[in-house]
Amino acid sequence: MIKYYTINGIPTLVEKAVLHVSDLSILRGYGIFDFFIARQGHPLFWEDYAARFYRSAELTGLQIPFQEPELKAQVQNLLRINEMADAAVRFVLTGGYSEDAYTPPDTANMIIMLHDLPANIWESNGKGIKIISHDYQRDLPEVKTINYAMGIRMLPRIRAAGAQDLVYHDGGWIRESARSNFYLVDNHGAIVTPHEQILEGVTRKHVLELARQAGIRVEERDVHIDEINLATEAFFTSSTKGVMPVTHIDNREISDGPGPVSRQLQALFLKKVEAYLFFI
Repeated sequence: MIKYYTINGIPTLVEKAVLHVSDLSILRGYGIFDFFIARQGHPLFWEDYAARFYRSAELTGLQIPFQEPELKAQVQNLLRINEMADAAVRFVLTGGYSEDAYTPPDTANMIIMLHDLPANIWESNGKGIKIISHDYQRDLPEVKTINYAMGIRMLPRIRAAGAQDLVYHDGGWIRESARSNFYLVDNHGAIVTPHEQILEGVTRKHVLELARQAGIRVEERDVHIDEINLATEAFFTSSTKGVMPVTHIDNREISDGPGPVSRQLQALFLKKVEAYLFFI
């Protein structure tokens, strides 16, 4: 049971972890977050996630009130006092308390939360999933903002279609999911994935590196939704999914199960996680 979060560097009982209603995250949806996995008491790929979090803050004009080493120490302490070696970790940096409900103050609010991990994280990808497509472009796509209104609004449509997720496209140009990066494998065995107007995921970075090392051709470029018709595989990547095969998009079947490329990349990713933990 998770007992503590951290607010502005101070461990706080979960039931007392609150913000004032004048915070701009509440009034204006102004804030950023990040999300990553901790294993054996260590945040995985910390350098990558920390760099992205600080970049998101810079691009949105927010100031993180702690330097990177102190922030990492807070994560490790939060794991320790909650007696958790494995957990999902969520950073939230809000706009802070505004006197006029619009102008950001000098000081933001920094929250660190823990979440329980599924018992079979990264290993529940045996059948693949069905997704739908939706025409939408996220605001500030290179930033991990707290605005997930569209993804939440789409949940009833996703469920009605018997699907588990969606992929956004912008006038036919594929972007990403609400919480994952997206890839196709073309009929020549190459991985094609969008390279602009997306959040460049940390899992994405490592999976593409692994693909290239394994001799798989990778094309980071504009990808049109019509290319789905020639794809032999599709998959998502994210911190909690690892490599998640996508077998159906809208009414089209891409494959009848996980394909060889997604299976290979998932196995390589799991080995990379093991190696990362071994050398810490």
